[in-house]
Amino acid sequence: MTLEDFKPSEIKEIIRSELRQLPETHWVQNLRHPSYHLQQPIPVLIERADDTVTATYNDVELRGTGDSVKTAISDLCTKIVARYKGLGESAAMSQEYTFLKRIIEEVEPPAWQELKQLYKKKLEEIPYVQEGYIKIDGNDAEVVIVLSEYSVDRIEKLAEIDLEINLKFRPLSFFVEYKFSEDYLELNDFECLY
Repeated sequence: MTLEDFKPSEIKEIIRSELRQLPETHWVQNLRHPSYHLQQPIPVLIERADDTVTATYNDVELRGTGDSVKTAISDLCTKIVARYKGLGESAAMSQEYTFLKRIIEEVEPPAWQELKQLYKKKLEEIPYVQEGYIKIDGNDAEVVIVLSEYSVDRIEKLAEIDLEINLKFRPLSFFVEYKFSEDYLELNDFECLY
């Protein structure tokens, strides 16, 4: 077959189809995650093969796939955040983690700011609570409340506060732990809120 055998509309569709198969670069400006933002746009290579779209971020050798550009980029962003979090939790500081730390900014959701203020206010109302700590990771948080020996009878009141806060901040999940002493607590990653 030669070009003369095709209608002009068919030739245009063949050219469009071929152009769609060529790799293209998209600049991604956000990671589609409430707690992790990009400080600068990153180049993502988009490739199409049959019904699958692949989005590749070559700087960290990660790729996401999907049936559209949007789903492939979302899959890639999920993998970038998971890699960043995984590298941050490991003890070794790799070059890859150092690189990702330069381009990714951890952002605390506004709801957590409100939650911390509410906890601080409520703990001030309960006598004999010595200190309160919180550690936030994405949509999860741990709360440690250090009690004095006189606050044992206040556990019920504290439990009511935790229930009230849990109901108010339903999309966020947090675990509350009561301790009678600060000894042996690993509080390096915690923020003192009371």
